[in-house]
Amino acid sequence: MILDVHHVGIAVRSLERAYALYRDALGLPLVKEGEVPSRGVRAAMLAVGRSYLEIIEPVAGSSPFARHIEEHGEGLHHVGLWSDCVDTQVAVLRDKSVPLADEQPRDGFTGRLSYLEPEAFDGALLEVVEPEDGLRGHGPSDTSVTRIDHVVLRVPDVPAVAQRMEDCFGVPTKRTFERGTQAFAFMRPGDVVIEVIGPKEGGAPGTGKIAGLAFEVKGIDALVESLKALDYPVGDPHPALQGGRIVSIHAPGACGVPVAFIDFAGSPGPPKR
Repeated sequence: MILDVHHVGIAVRSLERAYALYRDALGLPLVKEGEVPSRGVRAAMLAVGRSYLEIIEPVAGSSPFARHIEEHGEGLHHVGLWSDCVDTQVAVLRDKSVPLADEQPRDGFTGRLSYLEPEAFDGALLEVVEPEDGLRGHGPSDTSVTRIDHVVLRVPDVPAVAQRMEDCFGVPTKRTFERGTQAFAFMRPGDVVIEVIGPKEGGAPGTGKIAGLAFEVKGIDALVESLKALDYPVGDPHPALQGGRIVSIHAPGACGVPVAFIDFAGSPGPPKR
């Protein structure tokens, strides 16, 4: 019932500042923009292959996104999982006693959706969404950024969250490994990989969060040059564990988001489904 990662939600103080990077510097197409008075926000959807970035700026002090920024700073807020039938999906979650912020799906900016409570995934905030007709994938664009490669969930108990992904959404773990003090699990509901990271010995319950975002790109050297010319705090490409080369923008320069870019040229590339 879960087809892919539909979008990654980012809470920002300024939509215009977010546009400067994600729309203008990276060339991601803006496909929807509008006010959501019920949530006290302005929001926008930028296409990244089949998936999207949902950029959210609170415009009311009572907005839950304003509270999120006050408590955690701007940055990654939630992951929206693409459901083929959100009503059925939410009924399954209720039957499994999964904590839900929306006990019944509601109409939202991206489609018909329901948020889980943060405690459902140890603090990492997930949403299930059956997207509206205009938000069901836009395919390749002319930009060097081709797709979302993976999104990172940092959680206190990796095996528990991986098992919950399968129990709640039918998304199995494809691979696990340990490196130093950290445990890793990888699952792929569709085109986008969900990478779950946490301490091998377990951490404090409820401390999970959406912790990172990586785009696949073509022409990483030209992209880095263009970002440096615009004074974004970007490093130099280096070999990636997944193959190819990777580079990051420091989070403060990307509206609080730890952003990485991976170019798989010259390597086998990401594992296929």
